[in-house]
Amino acid sequence: MFAISAPTWLKYLAGIAMSVVLLAILLVVFMDWNLMRAPIGRWVSEATGRSFVINGDLSVKLGLRPRIVVNDLVLGNAAWSDKPNMLEIKRLDLRLDIFRLLRSGWSFPEITLTAPQAVLEVSKDGMPNWVFKDQQPDQAVSFPVIDRLAIDQGSVTYRDPGLDTDLLFELKTREGDPKNPTLTLEIDGKGSFKGLPTTLHAQGGKLLSLRSAETPYPIKANGILGKTRATIEGVLLDPLNFKGQQLNFTLAGNDLASLFPIIGVPIPPTPAYRLAGFLDHVDNVWTFSRFKGTVGQSDISGNFVVDRNKRPQMITADLVSKQLRMQDLGGFIGADRGADPSTKPPASDRVLPAEQFNLKKLAAANAEVRFRGEKIISDNTPLTNMSAHLMIADGKLTLSPLDFGVAGGNLVSYIAMDSRQSPIVTHAEITAKGLNLGRLFPGSSLADADTGTMGGRAKLVGKGNSVARMLASADGEAALIMDGGSVGELMLRLANLDVANSLLVLLGGDKQVPIRCMVSNFKAEDGNFVVKDLLLDTAKVNIVGTGNVNFGDESIQLRLVPESKGFSLASLRGPIVITGTFKEPGVRPELGGPIVRGGLAVALGAVTSGIGALIPLLDFGTKRESNCKRLLGEAKADTGVKSSDMAPRRSKGRPAARE
Repeated sequence: MFAISAPTWLKYLAGIAMSVVLLAILLVVFMDWNLMRAPIGRWVSEATGRSFVINGDLSVKLGLRPRIVVNDLVLGNAAWSDKPNMLEIKRLDLRLDIFRLLRSGWSFPEITLTAPQAVLEVSKDGMPNWVFKDQQPDQAVSFPVIDRLAIDQGSVTYRDPGLDTDLLFELKTREGDPKNPTLTLEIDGKGSFKGLPTTLHAQGGKLLSLRSAETPYPIKANGILGKTRATIEGVLLDPLNFKGQQLNFTLAGNDLASLFPIIGVPIPPTPAYRLAGFLDHVDNVWTFSRFKGTVGQSDISGNFVVDRNKRPQMITADLVSKQLRMQDLGGFIGADRGADPSTKPPASDRVLPAEQFNLKKLAAANAEVRFRGEKIISDNTPLTNMSAHLMIADGKLTLSPLDFGVAGGNLVSYIAMDSRQSPIVTHAEITAKGLNLGRLFPGSSLADADTGTMGGRAKLVGKGNSVARMLASADGEAALIMDGGSVGELMLRLANLDVANSLLVLLGGDKQVPIRCMVSNFKAEDGNFVVKDLLLDTAKVNIVGTGNVNFGDESIQLRLVPESKGFSLASLRGPIVITGTFKEPGVRPELGGPIVRGGLAVALGAVTSGIGALIPLLDFGTKRESNCKRLLGEAKADTGVKSSDMAPRRSKGRPAARE
């Protein structure tokens, strides 16, 4: 038996251990790393639930920061996809930091991707293919630390058949632009987004910045979706979780309504527009603030907020137009909005807006919108300014109020539309306050006259999914009254076809005749507004009207009969008839009476050598007076017209209070 001392035994043991370590190192250094391709493939496949293979060489250079190069790796796609592979990379070259790996997890000082091709898609059932085995769709993704990432000739395809979206993005990294060194990623995209042809060019910062919510990610991009053009420049906050943006944003296109399928925010149709402002996104609340721009020929500015934390989403806006062209608002009521002539429907004989309200849009969001138009440009109506407070709550739209400055007064409307009923049921209360008759007809002789002010009210209920159908089915009352004021004598004489006195007025100058009262009181049934009382009572002439205005076929049938209160040497005393349509109304004398009187004058003139010709034309007048007090009282009782409605207009900027 030989005894070996403890030091000798330890020496031999240390020698054996060093030999084993040296042999292991030699095996690692000179081993064929391709032997690891199959085990790695099995491990990745087990972890992801997808096939994974390395078809090219696998090499490793050892060190404290070992370098690993993998060629031609392929990750399979979800079973439901018609694309076999989700990811293909021609060459993956990376370095691994061992110390940082042991201390804080995966860490790569450098990764270079050559010709990566990724397919990101969503199934018809809404399942994304980037959700792997045992992973929840909304589970946060943990990204490793990467110090430097380079991409050469990469591409990403995004497909979502549920949104009719198929986009191809080509991306690459480059050295920072000397003018803007923070932008190192370039993306060019094309395809279709929600069925619209789409192109995109974007520059972004280092992809490494994406990993941290504390590091804002710079971005600059411009794109076209259909006929909508957009540019952005700014930073993304926590972009991987899409939780914040701070961007200078410009948007332009042919029609704001075309944004609805893109962003899901309902906006009425408009003419061409261009808007520029600041876009912010925090906690699922989008804010387009301090924006300015044009819609048609009108300027617009303000703030627009969409809160998608609420169901349905909530829109809040505060908008101002310093110079508003009335036609640019046409889309808000389904009327002509000055669109491209090639897109306009054929010309119609109708005037009332017949475009259907979009019920889907009314249900897509709740809203509270305030709008102020400081100056209005209108071809046909003497409007001066407007303010509106619009609210939408669960499909019920309310304008409370809609206030127009018109003819020296205000036209104030309170409108409620309930789209939950089919067709839409609309209740409207409209108040005319302090309207000046002369300013209503600025091109006439009334414009220079002290005609006083008028007031009126209407209470209507209608059913229909357009303005035309609502008015064509309207029931209710409407009245417009004037208590006092004056009117030109010449107009009154001509209304009576009073030839002799009209000549005297022309020779001596027109004079103002006091108005005792003016009353127009209508009863509406199924869109037919029938005259209940229609009277202009002055010291010279009474004008009494009958007839109706039908909003169903847009026809007018009014007959105005003048009753002279004074003597005239030559008066044909013919009624005035207003007939035709809203688009082509006609005003003419009713010729039956005047022709008979004129014919009789000619006959008597022949018999009496001209002297008797004057007899049929003599008008001795009548002293009959109208009961103004009773008629004014009835109009006030029917519709609630108040004496204050005829008061002068309030000072600018103070909307009329609801009475």
